[in-house]
Amino acid sequence: MVTAKVYTWVDRVGGWLLPPRCVLCGRPGSRPRFDLCRACESELPRLDQACPRCGLPRETRHESRSGDDGCPHCPPEPIAYSRCHAPFVYEFPVADLLQSLKYEGALASARVLGTLLACTAAERGLAGTMDAVIPMPLHESRLIARGFNQSYELARCVSRSLVIPCDVRALHRTRVTQPQVGLSRSARRENVRSAFVADRARVAGRRLILLDDVITTGSTVAAAASALRSAGAVEVQAWSVARALA
Repeated sequence: MVTAKVYTWVDRVGGWLLPPRCVLCGRPGSRPRFDLCRACESELPRLDQACPRCGLPRETRHESRSGDDGCPHCPPEPIAYSRCHAPFVYEFPVADLLQSLKYEGALASARVLGTLLACTAAERGLAGTMDAVIPMPLHESRLIARGFNQSYELARCVSRSLVIPCDVRALHRTRVTQPQVGLSRSARRENVRSAFVADRARVAGRRLILLDDVITTGSTVAAAASALRSAGAVEVQAWSVARALA
């Protein structure tokens, strides 16, 4: 908590000396060092009434399925993570911010989206018992080619905001996988099968937040969460900035 207070003080001083600019419209952002203005924040495509199991929109009249708190969109098979938290829909402008982070190294987008993800999780009471934030890993060859991991940049902001340690060594990607874009649901599952391995010494007995930038079908986070659970994690929650609806 002391560390968080120090960061807050530094952020406030930096915010007054170098006022932030909104990453979407360029107007002055909200202080301290929050690069998004309130007008643009109000227009973000929020995902309300989402199913806590799969993260897709759920009408309030739908009852839980078999007591698992799921919805008609949920896959029939068990899911390795206990909760899916994705506060925004993967569409403009959230999709543009994530793409600018991933392909252009726009780290201001990571600060904005990571802070929003942390705030929404805190509002829903999801972070209180969690022990660590685990960013979705890239394979070493892809990390070298890109130069950074966008999920790690988001996880850093979440970790700092919620004062929960970020562990980048707990989960590893064992092989290069084909990009998931354009693959069918079954092909996505097969593509990431056995693609992750977790360090038992770092995850056993712990409650973990598995953080990715966007969840599409959920195949990747399910495979990664399964590796964490197999290594002894007590609970895994899947968090992402956005959820794709199609």
